[in-house]
Amino acid sequence: MSAAAASRGRVRFTEVGPRDGFQNWPDPVSTETKLWLIGAALDAGVDRVEATSFVSPKWVPQMADAEAVASALTAEQMARTRLLVPNLKGLERALETGGTNVLVNVGATDGFNRHNLNRGVEESMADIGEVLQAAKPRGVRVDVAISVVWGCPYDGPVDVHVPIELGRRLQQMGCAEIVFGDTIGVATPSGVRELASLAVEQLDGVELSMHFHDTRGMALANALVALDCGVRAFEGSIGGIGGCPFAPNSTGNVCSEDLLDMVRDLGYKTGVDLETMVDTARQLSDRLQAELPGRLHRAGPAPWLVKMPA
Repeated sequence: MSAAAASRGRVRFTEVGPRDGFQNWPDPVSTETKLWLIGAALDAGVDRVEATSFVSPKWVPQMADAEAVASALTAEQMARTRLLVPNLKGLERALETGGTNVLVNVGATDGFNRHNLNRGVEESMADIGEVLQAAKPRGVRVDVAISVVWGCPYDGPVDVHVPIELGRRLQQMGCAEIVFGDTIGVATPSGVRELASLAVEQLDGVELSMHFHDTRGMALANALVALDCGVRAFEGSIGGIGGCPFAPNSTGNVCSEDLLDMVRDLGYKTGVDLETMVDTARQLSDRLQAELPGRLHRAGPAPWLVKMPA
């Protein structure tokens, strides 16, 4: 690592495996396994875990145990946990379990938004306004994920100014964090550079995060470009599991431990124990009785890198 790299700052990381990773897993995942993974990720030092989603089990059966998962978390765990809610009803369910940080979602296109939420974009923006209005007096933090910002399976390419404008409106509405999502894995380094540069420049004052999928093998390259543009928060899924059930061919999220390994090599601090994350991915593979798409947990970190500081 160069002296310049050693002086770089902190990168925040959110582990989304318990929610985004499991939401379209083909076999049932037990509540016990979900709680084990949440605990393991938090023990490894990730800043936050996205634990579950209060959506209708009719549409996402893997999230049918949302109340059971959230209610089983300790107060210390809940303080570092985010819960996805689709609307005001979902917020009320999350609040009943003690949730203090929720995530809402809106697509950059009407086509995706209708498949995902059965609403147009403007209808979802109104729903988000209701969630913000209800959450604020209760002291609940509201983050927002903007989906398909680099391309939509239904409406095609997305002009970069569309998600930027949505982000500006959401910032004005009071969202604490804006997550730009490559929901179907079509982002490229040039496209990421364009959007990330505009976001860092024009959305000053709100936390920015990036959520990449490795569908076409570009996730780490895209994250590297986002880092170069000044983005300092990312999401990933342990072992690279997951995808969106409402987006065709939306395979695996960027693998948490692979991304964290790259970030560490570049000299950024994450506070995450990489060895623990690698071991957790291996254990998860055993629990799911499946080979996970991530690479580091199979090959292992290079021996001379294992003791590098987090």
